[in-house]
Amino acid sequence: MRVFFDASVIIAALLSPTDGSALLLQFIKTGAIAGIISQTVIEEIVEEDKRNKLYKTKEEIEQFIAESGLVVNEAITLDEIKPYQNMIDEEDAHLIAGANLTKCSYLVSFDKKHVLRKDIKKRFLPLIIVNPKGLLEELVKE
Repeated sequence: MRVFFDASVIIAALLSPTDGSALLLQFIKTGAIAGIISQTVIEEIVEEDKRNKLYKTKEEIEQFIAESGLVVNEAITLDEIKPYQNMIDEEDAHLIAGANLTKCSYLVSFDKKHVLRKDIKKRFLPLIIVNPKGLLEELVKE
């Protein structure tokens, strides 16, 4: 199972090493899922305002990601985002592009306002868009 992760999920794992987001990263380490992010997602995580809320340095965040088992792809280009720009919030189009470019079957996010909406989920099928709890439920089924 190939899963593309939104910055919100990585941030949650950084904040709480025992919640569902952190558990998903454990599934990556065991090889149960392939977790993928892009350099674009990392840039979101290490933005100064988010970094300050995490009480982590850029280096600590990068170390966490390096040890997580996540595969980090190159930044998503504007040309790669363009097909999705008018289909989802502009700031989140890189997630759909990243998931599709890396042939992921799942996109996991906490963004209820822009990403986890029913119309968005339907629009990007067969990509399955879920929150961490939804992905954990899928993993338990298997």
